[in-house]
Amino acid sequence: MGVMATAKHEAKQIGLVTLYFFVCFGIILTLKKLFLEAYEIRVYAVSAAVIGALVVAKIVVILDKVRAGTRFDARASLGFGALYKTLLYAAATFLALFAERLFHAYREGGALGTAVAYIWQHRDRNVIFADVICIGLALMAYHLYTGIDRRLGEGTLRAAIWRRAPAGPTPPSREPPPDTD
Repeated sequence: MGVMATAKHEAKQIGLVTLYFFVCFGIILTLKKLFLEAYEIRVYAVSAAVIGALVVAKIVVILDKVRAGTRFDARASLGFGALYKTLLYAAATFLALFAERLFHAYREGGALGTAVAYIWQHRDRNVIFADVICIGLALMAYHLYTGIDRRLGEGTLRAAIWRRAPAGPTPPSREPPPDTD
């Protein structure tokens, strides 16, 4: 595979994942903006959604290629593999969000212990947990989708979702009716 073909494949792969997370984060941040509007708090959601989607998509694509991300893909159930990845990636998300808040609190306070205490006491932990839950739900849906797609054959699920239905009535199933005894 040539350099251009590899670059095109990577851009398509990262682009689709980024688009998915941009839509998810856009919905989450729009809801956050609507909730905070009642308290007259301004939130700028678009830039946060774009940056968050780019960062999370690249991390997900990288983690999906390392051993920690693929540990249970071949030998465990799809649900267990998706749950494992979601918990692993959500833990990484928690650490990243906590580190971001810690960095800002440390810059203002100058002491690490004071910064950690400030984050834990001033409702930042609730915001971090809410963000991790929302991102975790987006990650779970992503991992279930990619797991199903991988097991059906790469691109099969996407084609089934976006393909137009054939014209006319849907043919009846050829499977025998279930035994009701």
